[in-house]
Amino acid sequence: MPSPSKNPDFDAALNAHFEAIANRDLAAFKSHLTSGDTLYTIVQNGFSFKTPAETVALHETWFKDPKWIWKASVVHKVVGEDMAMALIRYSYKPDQSAEGFETWLVYVFQLQDGAWKIIHDQNTALDYHAFARTAGIEK
Repeated sequence: MPSPSKNPDFDAALNAHFEAIANRDLAAFKSHLTSGDTLYTIVQNGFSFKTPAETVALHETWFKDPKWIWKASVVHKVVGEDMAMALIRYSYKPDQSAEGFETWLVYVFQLQDGAWKIIHDQNTALDYHAFARTAGIEK
């Protein structure tokens, strides 16, 4: 019989990351990111940020806005010994009365120093035009 894994609870790590986003908690958000130099964060328009510092800067600006609403749910996940992936579907609205949009989000985690850390973040808007209108890219 295989021995039970001594890895930290992946669901707890994922939920803590969701809470960091919903609570606009930049310190908690940063604590979930890789300790490495490379973290690709690919946003809905295909632009990619390549470092943890760039991802933090993006979220720091976003977290300053008190009006947006973000709700996520896990659709699928795969958890291995030292790598894990979560497919998430989230809804986003810039404020209560604004048009929102939905996005697929894939997080890839790696076990680093005894904790699950995000090493890849990929967003794909389900309705790119709704995202673009919300982001001010399209009118």
